[in-house]
Amino acid sequence: MFADSVRDPDLFFATGISVGDPFIYVETNGQRVIVTSEIEADAASRNSRATDVWLNSRFGARELVAGGMSWDDAQLEVLDRVVAELGLDEVVVPPSFPVVFADHLRGKGFTVTPDRDRFELRRRSKDDYALAGIRAAQRATEAAMTRVVEVLGSSSPGGAGLVFEGEDLTAERVRAEVIETLRAHGCEGEPPITSPGPQGAFVHELGTGPVRPGESLIVDIFPRHGQSRFCADMTRTFCFGDAPDELRRMHATVLEAVKRSTEAIRSGVNGRSVWEAACDVIEADGYRTQRSMPKGETLDEDFFHGLGHGVGLEVHEAPSMGLSGDDLIAGDVVTIEPGVYRKGFGGVRLEDLAVVQDGGAEVLTEFAYDMEIHA
Repeated sequence: MFADSVRDPDLFFATGISVGDPFIYVETNGQRVIVTSEIEADAASRNSRATDVWLNSRFGARELVAGGMSWDDAQLEVLDRVVAELGLDEVVVPPSFPVVFADHLRGKGFTVTPDRDRFELRRRSKDDYALAGIRAAQRATEAAMTRVVEVLGSSSPGGAGLVFEGEDLTAERVRAEVIETLRAHGCEGEPPITSPGPQGAFVHELGTGPVRPGESLIVDIFPRHGQSRFCADMTRTFCFGDAPDELRRMHATVLEAVKRSTEAIRSGVNGRSVWEAACDVIEADGYRTQRSMPKGETLDEDFFHGLGHGVGLEVHEAPSMGLSGDDLIAGDVVTIEPGVYRKGFGGVRLEDLAVVQDGGAEVLTEFAYDMEIHA
């Protein structure tokens, strides 16, 4: 691998350290080698999972640059010297491996094979440390969702929709309350979705403007735990006051789809069959799914996305549970998030987080599904 381990989850998983500058990492025959600069070497020796920490200067990096070679070209030369010293003639790399490095190695006679599956499988079955980080992120997520309920419950009709603490309650204010709560619980990450009314039908719409009584408010929170770097993911749909009949019908359908698809999860099952368990419920209630659409037609309402995805060092990672599904393995952590949407109206999405086990699923989410909130 060649990357920085702050942004590359595969390299962070392999080494256990966060380094902002790219470095070389090689595993072979039980040896785990980091090749880096003097600046990072001491911390890598103390804190990483590497068996060996080698300096770039050991492979002539300083002399190459002093002789007029650019640092980027010197890194290429160091890389093939490292591979040669380890006695390798072929290497397996993740899909993110830089093309220029792959081309350089191939030009020197090495065989370079990208292998997405191998690197995904390394991270899929979560150990106790990973699960502890995911649980910590999930508890923070639940605290943030509780804050959303508190804000809505302390609001009242008025202004452009609802009023909270003397000001119009907006999607932006709800999002700010979520972010502040997550930070207080040691989490960070991309901005959460707080999508009111018709905006909710666009699934990943961030959400802007007033929150109004009688409309859906989809809140999707997916933070990263600062200490462990593991993530969580949860969605709930709220409505201030009495919900319209169609919104209640959507909510009942989606909630039943969550329950039925959760029951279908166990190791060895393909993710598509879990998605189809949700489709069975949603189609029976008169909504469309990708499965039910005639060939050649597209769908952008009702249930038109996958059921779930893996969660770990990334919010979205393997496995997939949808029209294209992966076989589930024990230790996978997956989301279960069916939804039903209508343009111009809004929608409902509910999302839980679960660990795949041989005999079923352990649901990590501990939060009610109640939609209606009254002051």
